[in-house]
Amino acid sequence: MLGAENVSSILHNRSLLILGAAGSVSNMGNWITMMAVFALIVFRGDGSVTESSGIFLAGLLPMLLVSPLAGRLADRFDRKWLMIVSELLSGVAVIGLILVRRIELIYALLAVEATFGSLMMPARQAAIVDLVPREELTRANAFLAQLDGTIKIGAPMLAGLILALIGPPSAMILDVISFVLSALILSRLPALPPVAQQVKALPVATTAPVEANTWRALRGSPRLMLLFALAFAVTFILMGFDVLSSIFTRDVLQGSEEFFGVLIGLIGVGTVVVSTGLAFQQGEQKPWRDAIVGLALLAGIPAFLALATLPADLTLAKSLAILGCLIGGLGNGLVIVQSNTLLQLTAPSEWLGRLGGLFQSTFVAGQLMAIFATPILVPAILPIGTYLGIGAVALVLLALGTTMVLQNTRASAAVPVVAE
Repeated sequence: MLGAENVSSILHNRSLLILGAAGSVSNMGNWITMMAVFALIVFRGDGSVTESSGIFLAGLLPMLLVSPLAGRLADRFDRKWLMIVSELLSGVAVIGLILVRRIELIYALLAVEATFGSLMMPARQAAIVDLVPREELTRANAFLAQLDGTIKIGAPMLAGLILALIGPPSAMILDVISFVLSALILSRLPALPPVAQQVKALPVATTAPVEANTWRALRGSPRLMLLFALAFAVTFILMGFDVLSSIFTRDVLQGSEEFFGVLIGLIGVGTVVVSTGLAFQQGEQKPWRDAIVGLALLAGIPAFLALATLPADLTLAKSLAILGCLIGGLGNGLVIVQSNTLLQLTAPSEWLGRLGGLFQSTFVAGQLMAIFATPILVPAILPIGTYLGIGAVALVLLALGTTMVLQNTRASAAVPVVAE
């Protein structure tokens, strides 16, 4: 079977397996630390929407500022060593989190960890293109998303159990260990020099200033611009849910960090199901179609959570939340896998690091705007159910609008056939 052969080629790619293993180990530790911070500030304290927003803000604001620089570094230095340095320095920041209790210091150390962690995404994004053929990018991204989704299923639940047994500070020690293990695994990768070193060997006439070419590549591709716009809009909508999720679980669903972990894990289940399907998908890959379907399915998260605020029956409310997270997880898998694929297919290889850094900054900008807006809107202006319902409608409208834009730009789109 064609699908089985393609998957076999991915599974026999030693470097891709190393990249996936390192990410899985690191993500497991990151979930433990995230759940530990929420346990300290929200579930075991009296944290409100403001404190919940502060956790996200501390982790995102540095990424907005650092990601463009991280992208430039990924185009200039060996991507393998950038990823290793990112993991080790992030582990040092978590050591600080273990030792402090004041909320201001927790925020500061989360910001330090995010700064070092920002080096990872552009370097990894560019490394994938170096490790697999272009026609295998969807399957490679789907494989990595499978691993991430699997971790998302088990890690929050496991983190809830660990926190109940040994407490947040001790649990975060496991995150430090995970960063060290991830760095050791990444050390088994081959050298991953930037494409820019190859470009230097070309005639001078082909090497315009890099920054100018980066912006020209972005502005000159309508579909690349659309991808960036969607990244911002979708992130803004979903981040409102993220900010409210812990408070929603505690106050509306009357759940603890354990049930909070279950809901997050169900999103991971949906992601694994979809990424598995993409990995085995036969025939022509259609990333844009998949992304549009993903947007519609993502609307299930805020839609069903909005419905969960209506019934007086707590069991029914929890069931609606569970169903919404599972459906939304399917959309999450489609959007994550294919947004990465579309960026890798449309961005010039020699500027993929920079565009990857800008892509990460676009996500962060959407997240930051939601973090500032959500505490202002909810509950002072909008009830939480209304806010979530508006988000669901907006995601459906984005799916419809994207379809229309793609139809209008089809004739002039400078995108490889595989991305159609």
